[in-house]
Amino acid sequence: MTEREQRIIDVIRALGDGEVTTYGDVAEVAGYPQQSRLVGRILATTADDLPWWRVVNSVGRLVPGNERTQAALLRAEKVKVAEGRVVDAPIGRFHRTPRPERRR
Repeated sequence: MTEREQRIIDVIRALGDGEVTTYGDVAEVAGYPQQSRLVGRILATTADDLPWWRVVNSVGRLVPGNERTQAALLRAEKVKVAEGRVVDAPIGRFHRTPRPERRR
């Protein structure tokens, strides 16, 4: 395994329950911007127990062919999924719940 692959795997392993991010964000945090396809390839070919379901494409689309499984795993972590995409997540890029207004 290369250092680049290990760094990407480390970022994916660090994702917590309910945290949803993108392939591109994983690549960037690992130090390899523009390597989102490598992230997808690692997730598809690594036999490790990586939390693959927490990684989606840039618009929140679930993994083609694994939508039902991925949606079930995400919903178990309180992530809202509708029509094959993430619409709200407790943590991460797809957190959409509005913050309470500040009192003045």
